[in-house]
Amino acid sequence: MKFIRKLGRLFLFLFALSVLGYFYVHGVYLPKQFEVENEISERVNFQIESGESIRSIANKLDSLGVIPSEWAFVQYLKKENLDTKIEAGSFSFVGGETIPELVEILLNSQAQQISLTILEGWNTFEIDKKLAELSLIEPNEFADFIKNGAKEYDLWWLEGNPTENLEGYIFPATYFIDPNNFSVKDLVGRMLQAMDKKLEEAGWHPEKSNFNLHQILIMASIIELEEKSEENRPLVADILWRRLDSGMALGADATLFYTLGHKEVLSYDDLQTDSPYNTRKNIGLPPTPVCSPSLSSIRAALNPEPNDYWYYLHDVKTGEIHFAKTLEGHNENKRKYIY
Repeated sequence: MKFIRKLGRLFLFLFALSVLGYFYVHGVYLPKQFEVENEISERVNFQIESGESIRSIANKLDSLGVIPSEWAFVQYLKKENLDTKIEAGSFSFVGGETIPELVEILLNSQAQQISLTILEGWNTFEIDKKLAELSLIEPNEFADFIKNGAKEYDLWWLEGNPTENLEGYIFPATYFIDPNNFSVKDLVGRMLQAMDKKLEEAGWHPEKSNFNLHQILIMASIIELEEKSEENRPLVADILWRRLDSGMALGADATLFYTLGHKEVLSYDDLQTDSPYNTRKNIGLPPTPVCSPSLSSIRAALNPEPNDYWYYLHDVKTGEIHFAKTLEGHNENKRKYIY
């Protein structure tokens, strides 16, 4: 009898232990696993085949480091009654997703699209690098297309482009892309359509401007990189347009950066660079825009704010802009804010 009672107590103990274990796993451990963010450092594209089992999907996700464990992923699907809801398709993960967020992506057909954000002030080469990082193109594919891309599109406002180069003509914004049906030509076409709308929004009318669109976009691209403050951009625009009208060199470092790449400080040798983009040596505008300008910079180029300044520079410590009416005043600002 004692043996039976001991066996009974052992059974009860093991039963209680299993119940506690179940509630710990499902009430504490699993919820914590569900909220663990993955640590992938770059975008992962993922394909689910037709008829593929949940365990096969879990195995592939685990091998990619997208989920903390196959078991936790499967348990979440079962808990939420979603284990029969996952369908075939192409998906993309950017990093930092928890299991619930990842499952939401797998359940959402829109998630098959990649979000591509082109930042204001990016040039063709920066966009090319981003597309290559997303495995959408081979390096230089986008940049090479842009060099002669204007001839590929029937847009009347591209007719004034003397170079066929679309640098600066594509609008910086966020575009959603299907990685399985991607072409550079289609993407650039959408970027041009976005620019078309923004030119209208900015109030561009060719018959009301003293400059053609090519000149305006070049100037807008320089303004974009020369001054970050929307408030001061129209002032800078007026200075640069007046310099152009007077036959004075624009002296914009932003154009040199397009040739040399960005540098904290331009050396004497940099300033002597033999390039049509060196607006310290050459009179007039560079041959193309030097980046994709924002709506703010396009508006500034179209609507410069009249002023008496001829010079400007930025404080090396604060980035604040300082204007001057004369070369003497400009040199004094150099002594105060640069040297």
